[in-house]
Amino acid sequence: MKKLFILFASLFVLTGCELLDFLEDNEPAEGRELVTVERVVDGDTVIVHLEDGTRERVRLLLIDTPESVKPDTEVQPFGEEASDFAKELMPEGETVELERGNPERDDYDRMLAYIWADGDNVNQLLVEEGYARVGFVYEPNTKYLEELEQAQEEAKEHGENIWSIPGYAESRFHEY
Repeated sequence: MKKLFILFASLFVLTGCELLDFLEDNEPAEGRELVTVERVVDGDTVIVHLEDGTRERVRLLLIDTPESVKPDTEVQPFGEEASDFAKELMPEGETVELERGNPERDDYDRMLAYIWADGDNVNQLLVEEGYARVGFVYEPNTKYLEELEQAQEEAKEHGENIWSIPGYAESRFHEY
């Protein structure tokens, strides 16, 4: 019996440390909350469930992607690709971190936020890969503006996706 107790105690100590690490890893960073992705609507909009079960339509702050599902609007170049990339970053059922904007809502009552997946800023990744441009910049929701503008400059220099069509991103995706 004593050997069995020592065995279980040893296993607890060995796995207990890893369990504590796992629990720490699931804590959101300060100012963020854990949410579950229901689905990506398009490149810059996602539907999530908050920890209390509330369903929210979230508009990603400071970015604009080409349209892929807007009623009465044709699919714009790179709209579907932006949406697909957002789906890769935020798969259905995935837990991600959400950092609310201030103010928290836009004129369409969508929650404004930055989303973090696996420690990466999804808003910024969309810009880095050339699927989004920096847009809809309104104080005080400019916390990561500098990082996004830098990512945009690099994507522009490399002619990534939306930046591969001259004047397209600058025209807010209307000239192509």
